[in-house]
Amino acid sequence: MKVVGLVLVELLALAGWCGTAHASVPCAVHGHVVAGVAHSRVVSVSRDVVVYRVRHEQEEVRLDTLWVCDRKNNRAVRIGNDEWVSVENIGGQVANRTLEHLQIAGTWVLATQTGDEDQQACFKYEVSSCDGPSSTLVVANAALGLAGSLASIRDYVVELNGERKYVTTAKRTWSRTLLSLQGAVAWLEESGSGSVKTTSLFGCLAHAVHGKIGCSARTHAEGDIEPDSVRLSHTTLTWMVGGSAQAAVL
Repeated sequence: MKVVGLVLVELLALAGWCGTAHASVPCAVHGHVVAGVAHSRVVSVSRDVVVYRVRHEQEEVRLDTLWVCDRKNNRAVRIGNDEWVSVENIGGQVANRTLEHLQIAGTWVLATQTGDEDQQACFKYEVSSCDGPSSTLVVANAALGLAGSLASIRDYVVELNGERKYVTTAKRTWSRTLLSLQGAVAWLEESGSGSVKTTSLFGCLAHAVHGKIGCSARTHAEGDIEPDSVRLSHTTLTWMVGGSAQAAVL
């Protein structure tokens, strides 16, 4: 929300935006917290990594930065955040950004970072088109201490029709996201709405590029892809289109 922009800048700086790594953070879990990390709360624990959040609160904003810590070398990297802002007319806080659909494979972690635009001003001044939530596919490797974003989509737009009423038009959604121990990533994207939909399958092999995680995504299939048929094993992606089995090595 625009009114808290300056506060957000300060909080993001504190949180270590852009996937900054903690130099040395013990990944020892004590109950529901990480030892030595103030305001931490454990989200998930696996054999290789600990996922935890660190909370920063000010009067108008509550920000949780999400970190992934490698349990072998005690290296942590920020993967995303949850953010709530105060809204006076409802007497509480609403989510402005959320990190969702967390997946862990070895020291790799995949998630979807969503963010809502401030639509109140858009509607107030009757702007012809208002952007809906955005979604960004983010990935981190705790052992490398690096993170990065792979792809972004806009879920929908809200537009004025001929009767000066706002209508929602679906844009794109991810119906499936997959991650492997080797850092292979795949996602199934749907575009359009109703009976007019197109489906595309993307995939790539994530790796370190210039101090962050990068991934050269390719379109491996388009058409009537069966969502439940999409599988990822090591670096091999398999799927079904019209009853026919397909495969690709990422």
